[in-house]
Amino acid sequence: MPLSPLEIKKKEFEQKMRGYDVDQVRAFLDEVAQEFELALRDQYSVEDELEALRKKLEHYLALESTLEKTLLAAQQTAIKMEDQAKRESELLLQEARLERDKMMRELPLEIERARGEVTRLKAEYESTIVRMKSMMEGFQTFVNTISKTETT
Repeated sequence: MPLSPLEIKKKEFEQKMRGYDVDQVRAFLDEVAQEFELALRDQYSVEDELEALRKKLEHYLALESTLEKTLLAAQQTAIKMEDQAKRESELLLQEARLERDKMMRELPLEIERARGEVTRLKAEYESTIVRMKSMMEGFQTFVNTISKTETT
């Protein structure tokens, strides 16, 4: 059982012949009791500080654990986002290829349609020219007829 400063101060010794000086022993015991009390206070202070440091350590360990979990979650999210971006880019690329292939299949049809339209427009142009020439000849005949009537 540990001694307390009070037990040291109150300690009594038997007196024997040729014993120690009681005042010196008492003074020494008082001094030891004071030193012991200071040592106990220091020990309690150190224990309190140790407890506070343990609590801080627990807090920092919990914080570290949380940060590790957060970092792991962020890494997993980044990997998922990267995978999704790859899938989306592959999908877009596939859609672009399909669209290109469709356009390449339709291109000959478009060219043929454009050629048909050009041929139709040429025929219409030529038809319009023939009609205009016919009208011009009709006007020329009309003008000639009017001119002949006026001279006669």
